[in-house]
Order: sequence, then C-alpha cells, then structure tokens
Amino acid sequence: MLFALISATLLLATPVNAESAVVLDEMDSLSSTDLGLKGATVDPSGRWVLAYGEESILKMMSALNPSIQVPMPVMGEVSLSDADYHPGGLTALIVGEDGTVLRYASDDHSVTDAAGNEDFGGESLTSVAWNQGGSWAYIGSENGSIWKMRASSDGGAEAQLLEGLGTGSSITEIECHSDVLLCVVGTTYDGIAIIDRDHTIHWIGGGIYPWNGLVCPTTMDVCVLTSGNAIATVSLDSSNAPSSSVSISEISGAGGVFTGIERQADDRSMVLITPFSLVEHDSRINASFPWLENSDVVEFDSTVSGERVVFTWAADRDSGWILTDRGTILSFHPPPEDSWADGLLGLIIMIVFPMVILGVVLSISMSMSPKLSHWITMKIGSEEEKEFSKRDSRRRRRGKK
Repeated sequence: MLFALISATLLLATPVNAESAVVLDEMDSLSSTDLGLKGATVDPSGRWVLAYGEESILKMMSALNPSIQVPMPVMGEVSLSDADYHPGGLTALIVGEDGTVLRYASDDHSVTDAAGNEDFGGESLTSVAWNQGGSWAYIGSENGSIWKMRASSDGGAEAQLLEGLGTGSSITEIECHSDVLLCVVGTTYDGIAIIDRDHTIHWIGGGIYPWNGLVCPTTMDVCVLTSGNAIATVSLDSSNAPSSSVSISEISGAGGVFTGIERQADDRSMVLITPFSLVEHDSRINASFPWLENSDVVEFDSTVSGERVVFTWAADRDSGWILTDRGTILSFHPPPEDSWADGLLGLIIMIVFPMVILGVVLSISMSMSPKLSHWITMKIGSEEEKEFSKRDSRRRRRGKK
C-alpha cells in the first residue's frame, strides 16, 4: 500500500494498494527457543551485530553472514533493554533492569559490569548512547532520569544525574548525531529533548506522542523518531540547541503500529511495524513508502509473520537483514528482474531473426525467378540498380528472340 506523509494538523490521505518493494529470502534462527530479544546494535565498522534481550541474553553475529556467531557469556537474569557501541568500536555498553550496566569488549568478547547498581539508584535503565567523541555515555531510565557516565580512574564508573529532567516519563530513546554535537531524547509523554555539548537538556516539543524509535541519519542534520503512526523530524541547530525544531507527520494506511526505526543507508531508514512489516522513510524528502507488506510475510512463512521485528540492518542500499524477538533472522532484497541486456537480446531475436529469414527466402526466390528479381528491383532498388536491371531484362529478351 502507498503511504501519504502529511502534516499532523491536516487530514490523512487515503491509502492506495501497492506491493512490497522487496522479497524475503534466507531464513535462520539464533535458537530453537524463544529468545525474547529486545533489540540490537551494529558496531561502527559494520561487521558485527550485538543483540540483547530477556534474562541477560546476548547474541553476537556477523552482519554480512548472521550464521557466523560468537558465543557470549550470560551475566545475570535481568532484561536488557538497549546497547550502544563506543565510537572507537572496541567496547559497547548494555543497560537493563535494576541499574544494570554491562561492558562488552570486542577483543576477547568478554562481558563485565561497567557500573554498580547504586550508581543509578537501582532504576530500570532503558536507553544508552555515546556522545560524538565517546567521552561520555548518556543513560536513561524508566523513571525519566538521565545520567552522563564514563569510566573512572579506579576502574569503576563515574555517573552524574543531569538537570532539567521531565516529569518522570520513561526515557525510551537516546541517540547522538555523528556530526552535530547534539543528542536527541525520546520519552513516553514528556516529548522530545536535546542534550547539548554542555550536557544541558532542552525540551523542544512532541509531548502528545509516546516515542519508541530514534535514528540520526549521517547525511543530514536531523534525527527521526517514530510513535504509533507518527514520524517526527528533529531539525538540529548546532549553534543554538534550543532553536532545534520538531515537525510531526502522520502516515495513513501503514497497516499496523510503528514500534521502532533503524538506519538503512544514507538518509533512508526502515520503520518497524507490528504486525510484521516494514516501511521505508526517506529523510531527505520527508516521505515514507511501502517496503515489506505483512501479506507477503504471511505468504513467505505464516509462523514468522506473527513475530515482532526488533531490528534491521543493511547489507546493501536496498537489501539487508531482519531480526525478530524470537531470534529469527531473514534476508530481504529487491525482487529479481530480467536485466536490460536480456530484454534487448529478446527484442533482437524477435525482430531481426524473422527479417533474416525473410531476406533468405527473397534471395532464393529472386535467384530462381528473374522476373521477380526485376520487379523487386524496380520497386525498392536504387537508380543504378534499376538501370542495371532494365539492361539485363532487355538482354534476356533479345536472347530469347
């Protein structure tokens, strides 16, 4: 179905039926049991995907070939809710219930405690993001708290609660732009906030929506959030953070509820939808388009269609992988099409081959019938050929006398 992206203050457009832009292909599973995954993150090199979920589950797999996996230790039995790689790519922080903060090290794939529960008051931690330079990580909680955290000299952690917090709404998402020195915060009902380079929080709007997904495309000075059937575009003002603005649009006919958004390529992202489907969002033109219809997922595998998409990542500009809450992995890519060369070859065969056959037949007929040869030459031959044919015809007539 085709989706119309319009201002939230206007009437919604009527959806138009359309087909999926991609097809599902390979399917694999990380486990024979339901893993209860919450999400995943890709390392800065784009080579590895770190997934996390219930009962402290962690899964590490190759981004190019998810069947290649690295065994991961289990640290406790809490639910892990978010993770983010340090910009250097050597470590990642994973946060979860009861003030849990874990550190993953890529050199030996070890997982250790990065901070004590008391550093965060034992609150359930919901989101984490490193700032652009990797000097601080911002950590949000279910109770609306936001801390800045970094490793301390004694091997522990230094965590400081930020000022200017909201009214206690859960911090659902934090994302820092890779080029602009600003971070964006999404909440369940306090709206959207900006954290500037001085760790000051600025609330900029969007308070009527429970935001549940956030990406910051690297090619533009914007960040994009999702909620229900709404998409918010935050235009970042690097020189004056409070002047950053929010534009909220609603999608008509998405066929489900938005549950998140992940980066695909450049300014393009994948909006995750329940029931199982995807919508492509192009930040450059602020428009959304059908990508993967639920009906096509049902046709591919009716069992998988009931699972929830928790993460996607790109393999190429228009292809990639989907990860579900149960741990199912599926690849998607554009449907195969006949190449232009095949089409051209077919055209040549259809047009040229009959012409060649006709030419052979005419050539044989003309060689066997001088009258036919003379008639055809007089109809379509050049002036020189016509003159030659006339002389040849007179010569044959004289020879018969």
